[in-house]
Amino acid sequence: MIDCFIGEKAELYYFGRTLAGLYELPHMAVKLRRVDWIKSSVCALDADGLKIAIDLSDHSNFWDVSLLEWCDVYAKRNMNPRHSTALQHKIIPYGLNYACHSRRGLVAAMVAIACASPRVSKAKLHEMYCIMATPHWKFDEYRPEQPVDNTILFQARVWEPHDAPGDEAINEERIALLRALKREFGSRVVGGVVPSPFARKTYPEFITNQPCRQPQYIRWAKRPLIGIYFRGLFGSIGFKMAEYIAASKCIVSDPIDNLLPAPLDHISVYRSVSECLEACDHLLSDASLAQFQRQQSWKYYEAHVAP
Repeated sequence: MIDCFIGEKAELYYFGRTLAGLYELPHMAVKLRRVDWIKSSVCALDADGLKIAIDLSDHSNFWDVSLLEWCDVYAKRNMNPRHSTALQHKIIPYGLNYACHSRRGLVAAMVAIACASPRVSKAKLHEMYCIMATPHWKFDEYRPEQPVDNTILFQARVWEPHDAPGDEAINEERIALLRALKREFGSRVVGGVVPSPFARKTYPEFITNQPCRQPQYIRWAKRPLIGIYFRGLFGSIGFKMAEYIAASKCIVSDPIDNLLPAPLDHISVYRSVSECLEACDHLLSDASLAQFQRQQSWKYYEAHVAP
């Protein structure tokens, strides 16, 4: 029996992969419920007496201290060696996360949201919609032997200043890289900036003409050979990395500082715009290297990303 506890601040959209993994366990009963003793967005599990906390925060310097004291193991999504806390020996890297669900996990999430309070609110309906709009976790999969296009995928959000306090430079970093890629590779670069009122006003020439809704985006984004990865807000590892791994892509990425269950040794790392362009050119012109990277992405997915 596994008891899964969440507080009022938990957004179950972010726990879709966790719930999918729990509910896929064979011969295991899982019970999900909201409780008032958890004050943060961290999830708590009691698996036959083993107490586990799961922290999916973007911030590498955040911990729920009360749950850290309560648990035996604290699995943190963005675990960075630059930041530590008391009881550090309990903390392990959670690994990559992405938006997905399983059938049983989805039903459990819907019930938990519905039972949180008898009042139907816009916030409750929005949370339900966000979870239901995610794809089943197997829908993200695309094996390395399946055909791809010799193109480069770059699709990014830009953030209004109030959404990225202290990290306002993230937009210009992304736009500078996109501009250089389009200049170098032209129509082989697919995607662009996800439309929003702020994006349309600030970067109108880079708005994508490709799908942005999650299931449609995932279906379309499987075909490009290369996926460009760039850091998430506050240095977090975004959903995009897990999506690329699940689709067995070649990945050209800026350095990953946060700790993972296993390092992403097979990806091409860039530390400047010119290095990104060089890595893309190398993969586009070397089919054997590209196939090797695709196979390694799939192996990593099976070992460390699939729920």
